[in-house]
Amino acid sequence: MASAGEGGAWGIALLAAYMKNRANDETFEAYLDQKVFAQQSLSLIEPKEEDIEGFNKFLQRYKDGLNIEKAAIEYY
Repeated sequence: MASAGEGGAWGIALLAAYMKNRANDETFEAYLDQKVFAQQSLSLIEPKEEDIEGFNKFLQRYKDGLNIEKAAIEYY
C-alpha cells in the first residue's frame, strides 16, 4: 500500500500484527519503522496558503454559529 490514513481497518490490522509478531521489548514505533515501513519512501504534503485561509474562515464561521445554535436550543 503506497499510503494510508490513520486508524480504520488498516490501523487495526497493524496493531493486530504488532501484537502477534513483535519481539518482547519491541515498541510499536520500532515495529512500524523496521518491519512495516522499512522499504517505503516518505513524502510530506504541506497545505496551500489558500487552504489554510479557507479552513480558518470555515472555523470562524462555525464558532460564530455556535451562539446561534445555543440560542435556538434555549428558545425551543
